[in-house]
Amino acid sequence: MQTIDVSEEYQHKHCCGRLIVFFGVVLILSTLPGGAQTITEINPSQSTLWASDPNGASGGRVNHVGVAPRDKHIMFAASEWGGIYRSSDGGHTWKHLDGHHPTVTWDVKVSPLDSNRVVATSFYDGRVNSLAGINVSTDGGAIWIHPSSATPPPNFCTSAVARYEPAAYGISFDPDAPKSIYVGTNCGLAISNDSGSTWHYVDVTPADKADSVWSVVVHHNGVIDTCGDDGHRRSADGGLRWTSTTGGGMPLPAGICSIAASPDESSVLFAVSGTTIFESDNGGGTWISTAYSNPAPQGRIPFVKTNARARGKYDLWFGDVSLYRRTCSTLSPAATALRCQASAWCGGFTSEHGAHDDMGDLAFDPSSGALAACPVLMSSDGGVFVNKLTAAPECQDPAWIQPNVTPHGLWVFGMNEAHSASGTGESLYFGNQDDGSFASSNAETDSPKWSNIDCCDSFDVATDTNQVLYTDCCWDGGRFNRLFLRNAGMSGGAEINTYPAGELPGWTPPDVVDRFGSNEYVLLTSAGVFITTNITANPISWTQLGENSSPAGACAVHAALSNSTPSFFVEVGTCISSEPDQIWRYDGTLPNVEWHVVNPPTGFDGFGVFSVDKKNPDRQFASVLGTSSVQMVLSTDGGKNWSKLSALDDLMQGRGNFPYRNLTGPGHVANGATMQFKGYVQPTLVAFSPFSTKMLLAAGADSGVFLSNDVGATWKIVTDNSGTTSNPHVPRARFASFDQNGGATTIFIGTQGRGVWKLEVCCDN
Repeated sequence: MQTIDVSEEYQHKHCCGRLIVFFGVVLILSTLPGGAQTITEINPSQSTLWASDPNGASGGRVNHVGVAPRDKHIMFAASEWGGIYRSSDGGHTWKHLDGHHPTVTWDVKVSPLDSNRVVATSFYDGRVNSLAGINVSTDGGAIWIHPSSATPPPNFCTSAVARYEPAAYGISFDPDAPKSIYVGTNCGLAISNDSGSTWHYVDVTPADKADSVWSVVVHHNGVIDTCGDDGHRRSADGGLRWTSTTGGGMPLPAGICSIAASPDESSVLFAVSGTTIFESDNGGGTWISTAYSNPAPQGRIPFVKTNARARGKYDLWFGDVSLYRRTCSTLSPAATALRCQASAWCGGFTSEHGAHDDMGDLAFDPSSGALAACPVLMSSDGGVFVNKLTAAPECQDPAWIQPNVTPHGLWVFGMNEAHSASGTGESLYFGNQDDGSFASSNAETDSPKWSNIDCCDSFDVATDTNQVLYTDCCWDGGRFNRLFLRNAGMSGGAEINTYPAGELPGWTPPDVVDRFGSNEYVLLTSAGVFITTNITANPISWTQLGENSSPAGACAVHAALSNSTPSFFVEVGTCISSEPDQIWRYDGTLPNVEWHVVNPPTGFDGFGVFSVDKKNPDRQFASVLGTSSVQMVLSTDGGKNWSKLSALDDLMQGRGNFPYRNLTGPGHVANGATMQFKGYVQPTLVAFSPFSTKMLLAAGADSGVFLSNDVGATWKIVTDNSGTTSNPHVPRARFASFDQNGGATTIFIGTQGRGVWKLEVCCDN
């Protein structure tokens, strides 16, 4: 297998030495042919489905929220993949905070002393010199600082990699000493006693090295309770000494968790670990797991919170699939009976009350004082929702409304574009994790009009000028993932009338459906690869391709044409870009042709991201993965030979700022369950333009989006994700669809965490 470095000739002719090569790359980028370019966010700001179905949403998942104790109109949201957002009008309008560079965020809280002082936590950001973990803003979120003291000391962490691939989780301000802040991290508990300016670390299990602390609550004059990979731990002296379960009592299980304290008794704690709710009435000495049933268990990120209602009375709030409230009483004198035993759950308070299901967080009105605070803001897989009931006690049964402008944190799972049948305008369709399918007929504008057609999970999109074929999930009874054929704009139409054998895969970025001609589609199921030459027929006739040689475990399919003969490619493996997949090829539409494998270059185990030129199946663009290596490659002869794209490799790594592969970065989420920390590689997208054989597009998870107009010889930075007006955060781009008008090219980009963007390239050549 031959590998040629297409950048080698340029470097030998124009560069001498390593340092000059670096500046030579900058010169190439600044003089690349292609004219002006602009990139614009074009996300929907509301769901048109919400009024009839509260699970209609447009915000993307928000893990946690924070409300300023001194000004309840100032709110912050930590999105799952898209960074930090701020609202200054009580949650009705949200704006992305570009100054916070880590995009995979967990929690955000505001100082009780200063509404401009904000603390946010995030997972590892892929940088060599990481900015992830703990970040602090003193100007309301415009500028963020990652304090040097927020790095754990050497030889402190159970896993050595946790120090240079940092992550941080739950945040708690001490209500009695509000300059003191406690943050759970992947390396113990971080503590600041000066409002976040400086930090030190403590190990809640000092006998060994520090593990992950997921949740922390500080209460009753400095009592600290944590939970995480070491289960529950408690300190009553600022973190100097720690206790755990004693006397043979049941311990709190280790792992991702949430913990809260009674507002009246320091010894009474509530926690959720996994999907089980616990109570302890002796400061964590014993945990009771049979106290309260989980009304609708899922286990993505369940939480518990307490909210005082009156002297000796408070509510226990619990969130998992939905949101629930339970009335609790403080016993006098103190006894061992369960504090909430006599009452039952009220709720759920999500889709039944105007909000999207699958909870993230709940925040209360800080201006109410210590008692009877109304819930004002909740977060879920649908973004954030505001309680329109503002007076107690009615507000305790919240009525949620969607914001006027939601956070734009959509996780795109499928996207495609089609020029309108009238010849004017561009129709764009995309599907999302939990926020369903969207359609626009004027996506070429800077403010498209969007329709939210379906909730909740939508994975795959294939389009023509007058129709769109897409999947929607997750249905009760029958097929879990279903395929719909609708007219332009996703209007009319219905579920297809006939399926081939097998079930439709889901939860992976590449599509399981593709178009190869008018009404002609290829569909991947668990039983194989099938084609139809008339998707509008009733019944639809499906033909299986190469049944006897069909590769097992396929998760994506691509179609390309050579003259009028189609070729089909399937990816076999995980289809998440960070693990080596196989590529298999099938030529023609006869049912008994054999599938054959497309080999990666010698020394590599398989493919990460893969694309084929729609008009030439022998042109293939990919990342390839080895045991310890990653490389960008291009083939023009069907994979017999591969050209190494060194200039693109350099950009993917941010010229040394991002490792090509990290060890603990947050990877793909499987089936809506807990996040996987297996690390990932940078390349997330490769694409050919159907209008120019010279134009290629590529993207890295953290490093940015890159464009070539000379078949990969040189590359231009579209954005390096530096968080400025000209270089916005466009994280984990997964999809690209092209349209052309005259000499200008419009490229629509779909991301994992910041929805959809429009890239306009003028007068490419």
